[in-house]
Amino acid sequence: MLWKLAFVAVLAVGVLGEYKVTDEHKQQVKDFITMVCKKTNAEDKAPEVETAVLTFGECVTGLFDASTLQREIEEAKPNGALDEVFKKYCAKSPQLKACIHAVTAGATPCLPAEFRDHVAVADNATDKLLDFACHKDGDRIALFIAEGGPQCFQEKSNAIRDCTNSLKSTFTSVQAATALTTAERCAKFDETAACVVTALEGCSNPTPANMAESLLKFVRTVTPCNAIPQWGMDENSRNA
Repeated sequence: MLWKLAFVAVLAVGVLGEYKVTDEHKQQVKDFITMVCKKTNAEDKAPEVETAVLTFGECVTGLFDASTLQREIEEAKPNGALDEVFKKYCAKSPQLKACIHAVTAGATPCLPAEFRDHVAVADNATDKLLDFACHKDGDRIALFIAEGGPQCFQEKSNAIRDCTNSLKSTFTSVQAATALTTAERCAKFDETAACVVTALEGCSNPTPANMAESLLKFVRTVTPCNAIPQWGMDENSRNA
């Protein structure tokens, strides 16, 4: 459920695509939120959640402009100045965290009771992910781009999609997915993560795969999966 609401939040941001948010997009957000709220018998809360999601979009676009960021990255590459670009944007991470906390709090009225306890965990996880990405003023992002990370992901996009489609195919329904134990969910995460890393290892430069593996393992540390053995892809096993 949190992931569904995150989806409409991303739609509301708009800058993650090559468009501005139109009235049509806003209506799609509204219709989706209404549907979600109906399922939890909280239809009267739909306008409140809608405002939170659209405000999140405005909050993020106030911090970042996709075309400007892309231009700055391209201009910085030849000069080896990517670190300066991401240092500037990582300085905005506290504001971005506030945007995210606001939308998760705003979406809470339409969440089923069993998901509300996970909101704080979700907030903490996103905070930690931003901290990971902006370690040393964003040097990890700068290295990822400098080492051809985006191109590697594009090259292996079909293989990565196969990994996620394989995960989806194991669930016959939403109820079946939510019925999994924590250990079973973590096993699914591990299986998909290992699949993605293996796909990226097919790129000519090993850096994107290594960085993706580090990120996915970090994600594990901020979830209940941290108490469960990992998928067994540590440095010793990989270098054996």
